[in-house]
Amino acid sequence: MADNRKPIEKDFITNKVLMVFTLCLFGIFGLIFLYRLISHGNTYGVGHTVVQVVLWIGVALLLAGVGKTIREHQQHADVQYSIWRGRNISIVAAVVVVCMLVIQRFGPTSIKLFYIILPALAIYYLIYHSYLREFFIISLDCGVAAVLLSFARRALNSANYQYAAYACAAVALVIALAQFYVLRKVQNGKQVEGIVDGRRTQLFASAHAYQMMYVSALLLVLFVALGAIAGAQVAYYLLFAVFGYLFITAVYYTVKMM
Repeated sequence: MADNRKPIEKDFITNKVLMVFTLCLFGIFGLIFLYRLISHGNTYGVGHTVVQVVLWIGVALLLAGVGKTIREHQQHADVQYSIWRGRNISIVAAVVVVCMLVIQRFGPTSIKLFYIILPALAIYYLIYHSYLREFFIISLDCGVAAVLLSFARRALNSANYQYAAYACAAVALVIALAQFYVLRKVQNGKQVEGIVDGRRTQLFASAHAYQMMYVSALLLVLFVALGAIAGAQVAYYLLFAVFGYLFITAVYYTVKMM
């Protein structure tokens, strides 16, 4: 898929992915610094002020990004290969605002959650632009399975919330059924092209892609359901099974792109 792109598009995607990982790196460093401020009593006030300032800067950037997007649309500006387009500014600002609001509401312990979320977003962004669409769906299934298994494991280890593990299995089932429905509808409708990132492109490489996505949806349900039924210890080992499956499919699709 990548070989069919124009050189200017390849350079743009490379620069955009590099920018995302750079922002993610600086974001994590900033969160580490902020955590040190908020988690100590003598610097808590300073940390709280920093959160407020960054929050309002994020809101201002969000409004500026939305305004820029509207102007670009009204002027029919060609921003297809522009990194600093209004939409990109709005997305970055929205992430900053959400992070600050969560930290403001739940305190310094929530910062550690973003140590995982921000790199995960960057990795998914890389997968979205570098791999076939079906692997992006598969990686999403694996990510959802890992999150649900983690929640189920915590619920099973608790005394009062063990029922939440079965709720995680139910959520996995709903997501898998929705994925089956959408894929079947797309497959039966022979809809092999769609608008992705503002351009018409082939959604999936072949009929084999649907089989892989059906399998990943089925594994999503099996992993989470088995973890909820078999207990916290099994759920822990199933996390490794999820990442093992993701690694195998990553190798497969990497080789396939060569």
